Amino acid sequence: MMCEHVSCGSSEKVWLPYKYKGRDRGLKAHTYCVKCGIVKSISPDKTRDIGYFINLVSVIGRSFKVTKIQMRMIAMDLSNSCLADAYGLDRSMQELLFIQIIKKYINLSDNSLKEFFQ
Repeated sequence: MMCEHVSCGSSEKVWLPYKYKGRDRGLKAHTYCVKCGIVKSISPDKTRDIGYFINLVSVIGRSFKVTKIQMRMIAMDLSNSCLADAYGLDRSMQELLFIQIIKKYINLSDNSLKEFFQ
């Protein structure tokens, strides 16, 4: 079950290390959820909305002749996952989670699925 995140105030932010383009860039103030304690990702790699991934499912379905039942199961799994959690995930983590969910129902390679993110 996902938390409905409540951000801390600006004076309560915590100073943590951050990376930009794979390199350490020092410390930066991070917001966290006061309910569950998850630190919000401040990555420049912004998260995508769940609708983006649902649309990708339909594009994949047309490209690889996926049955409607498989597409429905994937959509249900996506909506039940933490894919839309902007606090705990960045875009690359979302893409990996999306690929894992797709591969549960469709036998496709990682590379063929990564092409849809372009």
